[in-house]
Amino acid sequence: MAYFPFMTEVSDKDILVVGGGRSAFHKVRAFCGFGAHLTVIAENISPDIIKVSGEFAMVRKPFEITDLEGRDIVIASTDDRELNRRIVDLARERGIPANAVDDKEHSDFIFPAVLKKENYSVSVCTDGRSPLLAGRIRSRIAELIPEEFDEAVGELGRMREDVLKTTDSQDERARLFREEADKRIGIRKIRIGTRSSALAMAQTEIVIRTLKEQGINCEAVIIRTEGDKQTDRPLWEFGGKAVFVSEFEEAILSGRIDIAIHSAKDMPGELPQGIDILACLEREEPGDVLVSLSGRRPEDIRIVGTSSRRRQALIEELSSNYITRPLRGNVPTRLTKLRRGEFDALVLAKAGLKRLGLDDEPDLRYVDLDPERFIPAAGQGIIAIEGLAVSDISDAVRSLDDREASAALRAERGFMKAIGADCHASVGAWATVQKDGRMLLRVMKHDGGNTARVCAEGKADNIESIVAEAVSKMPEVPGE
Repeated sequence: MAYFPFMTEVSDKDILVVGGGRSAFHKVRAFCGFGAHLTVIAENISPDIIKVSGEFAMVRKPFEITDLEGRDIVIASTDDRELNRRIVDLARERGIPANAVDDKEHSDFIFPAVLKKENYSVSVCTDGRSPLLAGRIRSRIAELIPEEFDEAVGELGRMREDVLKTTDSQDERARLFREEADKRIGIRKIRIGTRSSALAMAQTEIVIRTLKEQGINCEAVIIRTEGDKQTDRPLWEFGGKAVFVSEFEEAILSGRIDIAIHSAKDMPGELPQGIDILACLEREEPGDVLVSLSGRRPEDIRIVGTSSRRRQALIEELSSNYITRPLRGNVPTRLTKLRRGEFDALVLAKAGLKRLGLDDEPDLRYVDLDPERFIPAAGQGIIAIEGLAVSDISDAVRSLDDREASAALRAERGFMKAIGADCHASVGAWATVQKDGRMLLRVMKHDGGNTARVCAEGKADNIESIVAEAVSKMPEVPGE
């Protein structure tokens, strides 16, 4: 049976409890707390029931069919299982909902464990599997909920009519109630770990805005990573792009932050135990862009700045005239170096430029690089939200997930993991979900001066087989 929990008014109900033992005592005590009109019928009524505070009738006699007359609810709580079933059947014949305390399959409803406060109630139901555990969960909840919550509910109830008169807008009413609730019960903010770069902050603001639309308060916690501190060395010399992520994962596990925001392309293939990618936001354009000064002729471009081995291999493949040089720093810093003449051009992610509003600078020339040839890094253009796989906020964060972006990222990361590549290898992976539900996975790998590209496809709900096909198609690149 599937039980749906709902609350009902019982103060105007006539309730019959048949039985005078331990289980009857629990039912009598529960109903008396809600002001029901209660009658207990049993030949022997326990002292515990007699001591229950509250007004109710006790009749010492055997059960008779006429006892059902005028009742709204019946509870069969004797020590005789067959008698309990008979009482329930008789009640049902008369259209009266009934419960047999020892037979949930023969009951119209079951009893939750109830935490009753002056202004609110909390019910815990285990669908009859373990009433004892339901009671213990109720006790644990009682320990966790501060006493001021009860007063807060009362205050919100008293202001409800005023709010309803203030505005007809459901959204505005919800906002007002949410603000008042936050003031009174101090709902904690989700602490979001982020780097201090302009792009990291822009991406964090996107997530904060999205969470706030769900009524969730957030605050940014800036963490300076090893990658931020060492700006004069190529990333692959001291840990690759993972240096931007590992310290966030330590902060999540230690409880310093709740979630971390990453460019998915910077995330390592393996995540620590207990941590998961909870959600991916809708993907921005995943391709790369060749950026140069607007007055520079394409044929005069020679020194190209990039911090990526993948981009290094692909840009040199575009033209024998190009020579790549290592480039570090955030996007604005890189563009400053371009404008100072340290480089003739840069290769940057289009997504980052757009999120920073730097994709249409009047003094710069932008050339989109065809992603089918210049295959992006796995996860490029995707904002990933990382956090504990199971926590009090994980479900709320998972609700932000964009299914298409998430599926693409699983395919791209799956390929990287299958070939043993990390996020700074000369490997690209780009998955797209087509309108017919099929996924295309384009991948590339460069080694020994040679670049191999393959494309695999299949149903988007069968990512493992698509990845396996891509791996099987990938030739042995000379030099491996």
